[in-house]
Amino acid sequence: MRGAVGIAFFLLISFSIMVFIPDIIVYGTWAYKANSIVEKVTKEAEIQGGVTPSVEAHYNQIIKDFGMEDKGFTIKYSKKGQLQHQGRFTVEFEGAYTFRSFNLLGTGIGNFTLPIKANDSGRSEVWYR
Repeated sequence: MRGAVGIAFFLLISFSIMVFIPDIIVYGTWAYKANSIVEKVTKEAEIQGGVTPSVEAHYNQIIKDFGMEDKGFTIKYSKKGQLQHQGRFTVEFEGAYTFRSFNLLGTGIGNFTLPIKANDSGRSEVWYR
């Protein structure tokens, strides 16, 4: 009898973890993509000398390539426009992911949301006269 209770408890815990694994993988993938997007946008802004319209167009192309244009993420810049050499700026990419693994019968009970946030800062590499 003790063995059966132990096996049932083990199976219950194992099932819960196995159901949760796909959501963890998706969350990790989105967090990785968010960090990659911020890194690429920051690098492009450093090369272009600030957050210019061409950098914003580059950002729009990156999120399309990563398949995240309609996922509810937003991007914020501390400064827009051209920055003199060594001018500092920051880039923030924010969103959230809703875990639906424990959604009870489609009612929404058991859902929870974790934020995804990626930050980076850079300095302009361009001299303006």
